[in-house]
Amino acid sequence: MPGPIESSRPVPAHGIGGRMVALTRRAALFAAPALASCGAGPRSGVSGGIPAGEMAVPRLNALSAHGTLPGEPDAALRWTAIPAGATQLRIVVHLHGFSAPNEPLRLVQGRLPGSGLVLPAFPPTIAILPRGRPLPGRPGAFDWPALATPGGLQAVVEEALAGFGPRLPAPTQLVLTAHSGGGSGLARILETSLRGVLRVDEAHLFDALYGDHGPVLRWARARAADARPGVPPPALAVIARPGTATEAPSRRLAAGLGQAGLGAPRFRVLLTSAPHNDIPRLFGPALLADAAAALPATSLA
Repeated sequence: MPGPIESSRPVPAHGIGGRMVALTRRAALFAAPALASCGAGPRSGVSGGIPAGEMAVPRLNALSAHGTLPGEPDAALRWTAIPAGATQLRIVVHLHGFSAPNEPLRLVQGRLPGSGLVLPAFPPTIAILPRGRPLPGRPGAFDWPALATPGGLQAVVEEALAGFGPRLPAPTQLVLTAHSGGGSGLARILETSLRGVLRVDEAHLFDALYGDHGPVLRWARARAADARPGVPPPALAVIARPGTATEAPSRRLAAGLGQAGLGAPRFRVLLTSAPHNDIPRLFGPALLADAAAALPATSLA
């Protein structure tokens, strides 16, 4: 069970700005095991590319199972500049953590700046922060059922990207990240991916592994075996805090990875004493720039 909650208080934003606008829907498809073609930009640049920006998406049909929260959008997007003629596109999906029972979620003002979604200039990247479903009888707790069903994550991504238009390059890499209580949703998506529905290339868990490590380990083994030309190499980074509820499951995962012959720098379980709510912000940007990057103030589990 997630321990510390994720604060929704705003933290200093990094990098990308832009106005908040709505998206229109456009059909697009995913193909197993790789991601298939989606549609390019809310605003075209003078040279035909898409400038970096952010937007809130008030409603996504694909997230209807999550209900609504007054004053909150269904998702927030952030993206890098996407040059005209780009041939690569990375999709990053981040699952937020829980909040205090009487604290608003603040998806755009609080969760997005604190998500660690600070995107390097290359490869061109679109990050999606979907809102979880409030759990009845558990104020401040969320889950992500719409993303864990077969085809669910693909539908959310396709609808979120719909407003970028028909020139968007085909997605070539999918990265999942999660903080705190979002880890259970990430694990369920990884389980779904093992059925051949989609290919997840990287997973980053920020103090987010509280329960069964099995889904993450099974995904790591299967994804490591999918080494072929044109497929991005996989990576896994799991960060936990010693003496908390994430330490034991994370150490069990580390042992399982070792038994499978999967180790650093591409497959890592790390320990840090950094504050729970700071972990995505401290380590997310470095991992998005390089999944094998050295992370200060951490040690291998």
